[in-house]
Amino acid sequence: MLYLLAACGLAALALFGYAYWQHKQEAKQPPARVTIDDTAVIESVMTSNFGKYSANRKGWLYVDDNNRTYVMRVIQQAKVTDAADGDELYFLASGTGTIDDDVAVIYGVFHIRPTRPYDGGLTEVSQPVIPASSAPIKPEHVHFEALSDKLWGWVVKVADGNTPLGERSITRNVIWTARENEIAKLGEFIAAADHDPGVPCDEARKAYDDWQVLAETDQGAAENIGPQRCEKQRWTYRTGTVNGNIPVPITVTAGGTLDGQPVEAKKWKLMFDTKSFSYNVPEELQSW
Repeated sequence: MLYLLAACGLAALALFGYAYWQHKQEAKQPPARVTIDDTAVIESVMTSNFGKYSANRKGWLYVDDNNRTYVMRVIQQAKVTDAADGDELYFLASGTGTIDDDVAVIYGVFHIRPTRPYDGGLTEVSQPVIPASSAPIKPEHVHFEALSDKLWGWVVKVADGNTPLGERSITRNVIWTARENEIAKLGEFIAAADHDPGVPCDEARKAYDDWQVLAETDQGAAENIGPQRCEKQRWTYRTGTVNGNIPVPITVTAGGTLDGQPVEAKKWKLMFDTKSFSYNVPEELQSW
């Protein structure tokens, strides 16, 4: 009988030991890789940031401090599936709000990633409301770019909303990225400049040249902007090949026409400054 009890005791200890070992092994196992359901996550994030979804207006209704209502929609999204802990989702939302004849546009950038330290959950890194004048931001205005082996970014074309006929219209490329737990602006540079003076290009150029001569001796004329010229200039960009953890250079190339003639071909290479965590953009690509 004593042998039987001893045997039972040993069996119980063995089972307890195995259960304890199994529990410790399970505790050591990392959470499963995160798989993001794009639709469900976007719906949750948009609702928490902007309010209820309107089926009639096909967007989330966001009311700002001026009581202006914007209809917010997701216009571009991308998912990285090979990150260390699972999926990472990037998307951009934009909306237009109107009060009487006054139109305003905003947009927001969002990065959804596994929580750090990794626990199987998700973290939102975002800047939901960024002013963008009055020109709508469309899907073709947003590009998702690989900047380094661990850094992705949005390049957003933002126009000033001016009508080229009679006034100069400027569009800029704005670069955003998610850095740790915040959204960082990496820089901006000219993308397009358009103007139609309403007269033939040679007449517009002559008026501009005459103004320049006058401005040399007339302080009042020098302080004015001067007559506008025929303009349809474009600046295209190309990102370098990713090779390491430092963001790639961005090559900007001038093109298009000025005074009805092709502009001189010119290129700039924008290098990333790790200290300021931004691109060094030359003055001639900023002052427009």
